[in-house]
Amino acid sequence: MIAIIGAGISGLSLAYELQKAGKPYVLFESTSKTGGYIHSKRFDNYLLEIGPNSILMDKPFENFISELGLENEITLAAAVNKNRFIYKNGQIKKIPSGPLSLLFSDFLSFSAKKSILREINKKCNHYPDESIYDFFSRRFNKEITDYVVDPFTTGVYAGDAQKLLIQDTFPVLYAFEKDYGSIIKGLLKKGFGGRRKTVSLKNGLQTISDTIASSLTHLELNKKVIDIKLTHNVIDLTTQDQFSQLTETRRFSKVIFCGTTFHAAELLTNVLPDISWTLNQVHYAPVKAVYAAFKKTDVKNQMQGFGVLYPSVENSFLAGTIWNSSIFPDRCPEDEILTTSFIGGIKHPEYTRLTDQELKDRAIDQLKKDLQINGNPTFVYVAGWEKAIPQYDIKLQEARKAVAGLKEKNLYFSSNWSKSITLGNCIQNARELALAL
Repeated sequence: MIAIIGAGISGLSLAYELQKAGKPYVLFESTSKTGGYIHSKRFDNYLLEIGPNSILMDKPFENFISELGLENEITLAAAVNKNRFIYKNGQIKKIPSGPLSLLFSDFLSFSAKKSILREINKKCNHYPDESIYDFFSRRFNKEITDYVVDPFTTGVYAGDAQKLLIQDTFPVLYAFEKDYGSIIKGLLKKGFGGRRKTVSLKNGLQTISDTIASSLTHLELNKKVIDIKLTHNVIDLTTQDQFSQLTETRRFSKVIFCGTTFHAAELLTNVLPDISWTLNQVHYAPVKAVYAAFKKTDVKNQMQGFGVLYPSVENSFLAGTIWNSSIFPDRCPEDEILTTSFIGGIKHPEYTRLTDQELKDRAIDQLKKDLQINGNPTFVYVAGWEKAIPQYDIKLQEARKAVAGLKEKNLYFSSNWSKSITLGNCIQNARELALAL
């Protein structure tokens, strides 16, 4: 019998694949809700994603959606989704889609463009545990790092490009330098790859987690794992019912942790204290989000695209804003625009400690300025996560190394920190692990 701890998307996908293969399992979830950070919330005519906003469609994910019978629920992002914007020198500017197209735009200075051409012949130097910032500054120049790489890092990880590791965050580009001596050479030889489609579902991404959960026969909600004991080749888990407070101990052959590093650390404190300590050192970025809708007639600068990212050097209160209704028009009334603005992250945790009213006021003030909005919002909502996104830095690398040998003890890990942060990869990695068990 296999135990899975945590019914986020990784735990659900793992359980789904085990069930399909006829392998006995139990999936424990300490709350009454599945899906982890995935949460689609509807307020009358507004559909908000309190968590991941969309997913990139590849063939494995497309097949998975078909298995779940959700192919007719898929909603493709509008064509303008490919347009991405960066805030630079007080203005929102469209960023070209690739390194070569940067050469023919006015987004970068002449010296920055020269650094792209010179990158082809730059010496290949590999440094252990090099940061994203140092890697791109070395291969290109500071302007490209500050205005292209840094905001993208903030948008994906809410992190600090000077601390996140290049080999874990951009492994393909890291390999290009190693294999071809140049990022540009690697792109030219391997190709830029086809752009995967950005999709969601008609009623939000939670449809995926809800559908998987409803198909599982051995999902136990409101069951918190409170203790773990390792005895020879078996593992005893003690769970507590969150309502009755009754406890129960059961024996399993394998246990898979599908939650955060700090939840795993809590359980391993007594049995594997050194590994527990290492897992507890992993950094998570705190994030707050302000959802705001405005009448279209009040918005002069109605940008058409995915959204805008704010480089650290611009000292913006907002880290980035997604223009939800530009991507998925049915997320709000037809005569309005809907935005999601992200605040805080690893660089500005102090912003996440502001009151909801302060967050609303400051976010809306900046939106009004940047999008030239005259009227007040028709709808505002605030959400937040104290520990939102694991940081792919040296501490996470140490945690991965620490747990790598635990397979010998029949302990496994599958989550957004163990291999990849993206939603699609979390699903695929969990399913592949299920087949290997």
